[in-house]
Amino acid sequence: MRIVRVHIENFRGIRLADLHFDGTTVLLGDNNTGKSTVFEAIELAIGADRLARTQAIDEHDFFGGNYLSEEDRPAPRIITEVVIAGLDQQHCDKFRNNLEFWRRADRALIGPGGATAAGQQGVEPAIRIRFEGAYDREADEFTAKTWFAIPRQDDGAPTSECRSSDKREFGFLHLRALRTGNRALSMERGSLLDVILKTYEVRTRMWEGLLDRLRELDVVGENDAEFGRILTAIRDAMREIVPGEWADAPHLRVSELTREDLRRVLKSFLGTGVPGYAAPFQHQGSGTINALVLAMLGLIAERRNGRVIFAMEEPEISLPPHVQKRVVDKVQELASQALFTSHSPYVIEQFAPEQMTVMRRNLTGLLSAARVVLPENLKLKIFRDGFRTRFCEALLARRVLVVEGKTEFVAYSAVARRAAQLAPAQHQRFDSLGWVPFDAGGQTAVASFAAFFRGLGKTVATIFDQQDPAARDAIVAACDRAFEQPYAGFEHLLRAEVSLAMQSWCVKWFIHVGEWPQALAHLVPPDGAPDEAYQASFLALFTHKKGDDYLTIFFEQCQLGHFPVTMMRIIGELKNMVRSAQPTPVSPAPSIFG
Repeated sequence: MRIVRVHIENFRGIRLADLHFDGTTVLLGDNNTGKSTVFEAIELAIGADRLARTQAIDEHDFFGGNYLSEEDRPAPRIITEVVIAGLDQQHCDKFRNNLEFWRRADRALIGPGGATAAGQQGVEPAIRIRFEGAYDREADEFTAKTWFAIPRQDDGAPTSECRSSDKREFGFLHLRALRTGNRALSMERGSLLDVILKTYEVRTRMWEGLLDRLRELDVVGENDAEFGRILTAIRDAMREIVPGEWADAPHLRVSELTREDLRRVLKSFLGTGVPGYAAPFQHQGSGTINALVLAMLGLIAERRNGRVIFAMEEPEISLPPHVQKRVVDKVQELASQALFTSHSPYVIEQFAPEQMTVMRRNLTGLLSAARVVLPENLKLKIFRDGFRTRFCEALLARRVLVVEGKTEFVAYSAVARRAAQLAPAQHQRFDSLGWVPFDAGGQTAVASFAAFFRGLGKTVATIFDQQDPAARDAIVAACDRAFEQPYAGFEHLLRAEVSLAMQSWCVKWFIHVGEWPQALAHLVPPDGAPDEAYQASFLALFTHKKGDDYLTIFFEQCQLGHFPVTMMRIIGELKNMVRSAQPTPVSPAPSIFG
C-alpha cells in the first residue's frame, strides 16, 4: 500500500501540482518550495482526524488568499486528490464499490472498464480520495468534505463520502518533525496517544467521572479562612442586589473545564532520574522524547501489521547525525511507505538517488517535481562519496552555479563575499542570492552537470575557460546563462586583470607572513625589484596552488578596485539574474481606518 499520485489545486502557495511517488521518497528543495504543503494537502484527503478540527481550512489556506467568488466565476475551491495503490485483499473487500486500477508502467489510472485488466502484470487495485474545500458565502463559513472518486453520479459528482473510519484504514500519519513529541503523550486530538487509542479501538471512559469529581472540587474556601471571609463578603454584597437564594458564596473550582479542555490539559508524567519525582513528558530530554515517538509509531505499525504511511518533516531537528540515520531507518522499517522532507545531508544520503525528488515552485504557483536520475558520466559511487561535500547543497538550492573546477569554486565565492562586505549596498554574497556553486571537476563535465541540475528544475548558470565552438555551444544549450572567461586558464585571468602593483604586493605579503611555498622560493625577485618582476612568481603561485586557500586569503586582502573585472562583471550579472526573476512587490491593501 502506497501513495502513488497527489493532485493539488489552490492550496496555500500551490496553485496547481501533479506529483507522483513510488514507495519511500524524500522531498528536496529550497525553503518555501512547498514540501510541507504537500504533506498538509495529503492530510486533508486521507488524514483521519483533519476534518475533526473546528475549522479544517480558513482564508489563508486558499492560493493567494482568494476564496471569494466573482461575478463571472464561481468561488475558488481547494482540491486535493490522492491515489493509493497496492491495496491488499482486506482493503479491496472493504472498498469494493470504490476501486479503480493503477497501471505502473505509465503511472495512470485505467478508465471505465479497467477491471478486465486487473489481472495483468503491472496493474494493481487502487483507490482515489478527493478533498474539496470552499467558502460558503451564504452561511459565512468554510466547508470541507472528502469523497471517494467513484462511484459518480451522471453529472460526474461523487456520491460516496469518505469518513474518518475509512481513512484510518490507510494509516496515514503526518509527523511534523520530531516536534510531534511535544504532544505525543497528551490526550489532544491527533496526538500519537490519541491515534494509538483509536488504532487499538480503545474508548476511554474517564471523561465523565473526572468531570464529576472536578465539579465537586473546591479549590479554596473552607480550607483558607482569610480567603473564605472575602468570598463570604462578596456573597453578602450580592444578596443585597439579588434574591438571597440566588447568591451563594463564590467558589474557586475548575468546573468550566469541558472534555476538550481536559484533552489539552492532561499530560503524562515520566520519571526524571530523581527518586520519587516525575515531570511532564515534554520536559524530558530530546533523546527520551524521540525514543518515545519511535516506540509509539511502532505500536501503531504493529497493530496495523505495517499497513501505515508515515510522512515525516525534517527528522534531523535537534538530533546528532548518527541518531538522524537511526530515525530514518526505523521509520522506513515500520511503514509500508515513508515520505520525508529534509535539509540534512546525513538524512538524505540514506536514500538512493531514485528515492530523491526535487521540488520547484514558480511564481505562478505551479509546483513541479523531478526524480534524481544520475547522468551517464556520474557513477553512483562518486555521487555517494561526494554527496555531503558537492551534491547535497546543490540539490537543496534554487539556483546552481556550475563552475569548471575548484579554482573557480573557491575564487568566485571569495570575491562575492568580500565585495558584499566592502559595499553591501551594491553587492551580495552568493548564498544570500540563492546561488550555490558546484565544482564540475573539469571543463568536459560542465555541460552534463548543467543539464543534470537544470533537468531537476534548477536555474543554472555556468562559468568556464575559453572553449572551442562545439564545446561552448553544448554548455550554452545546457544552462540558463553561460559565462565564458576569455582566457585559457584562471591563473591567466589573474595575471591579466590584477594590477602589477597588486601582484607585487601579494607575493611580498605571503613572504612577510611566512606562507610563501618553499617550492617556489627560487622565483622570488630580489629586494628592490620593480613590480613587473613579481608577475612570474605571482602566476607561479596560483598555478602551483590551484584551488587552494591561497586564493581566498588573497581576495580577503583586496579592496573593490583590486578584483578582476571579468569576475566582477559575472558576479554582477548573476545578481541581475536573481533580480529579474523576483516578482514585483504587491502594494499593501488600503487601511480600513483610512
